[in-house]
Amino acid sequence: MKIAIITANFGNFDKIIDPVEQSMTNDFYRFTDENFPRRHCSMSSRLQARIPKTFGWQMIPGYDYYIWVDSSCTLSHVDSVKWFIERCGDADLASFKHPNRNTIQEEADYMKKRLAMKCPYITPRYENELIDEQLAEIFADKEFVDNRLFATTALIYKNNDKVREMLKQLWYHTSRYHTNEQLSFPYVLYKTKCMVNTIPENYMKIPYLTYVRNKKI
Repeated sequence: MKIAIITANFGNFDKIIDPVEQSMTNDFYRFTDENFPRRHCSMSSRLQARIPKTFGWQMIPGYDYYIWVDSSCTLSHVDSVKWFIERCGDADLASFKHPNRNTIQEEADYMKKRLAMKCPYITPRYENELIDEQLAEIFADKEFVDNRLFATTALIYKNNDKVREMLKQLWYHTSRYHTNEQLSFPYVLYKTKCMVNTIPENYMKIPYLTYVRNKKI
């Protein structure tokens, strides 16, 4: 079994904190301005980070499992990889349940409210992104049921045809409409018929993953 852990940190947005050495053999890849130079003329660092997140299987091929971890977090337990593998099980992938909201519509309403308030955290990231246009495409599909929401800060997926197609669809939505992939992730899972195991725990309250943004080291 070959396992790759992938993260990305462009513009030194987060402090570099390496994952704890794991009990299961893996290869660790961190994409930065040095090994994946910023495309300043065509995209923000936030959008560029979506490339290794959605195309890690293509950029570093040949693995059975890929574990994505945003640079805001790190694997903090010797058995973190083992824990993610177990959570994936027989499914195509596993991702955390969103800790605060339950549907795409709730997430969109929250973001629009925060943008209207000129929220200093949300506005610089998402101002002028096409929320309504994205919702129009998603909800034009009358068979889609909006009943789940994920926190994709960290996830694990298998390297198979359905997952690769799902990730291509995810890139389409995040580059076409909105870089907050939480708005599109449930829909592209449905479109590609990917089987997902939902991890019920809050990703910020488990021993296997630690939130390190703004942490003093």
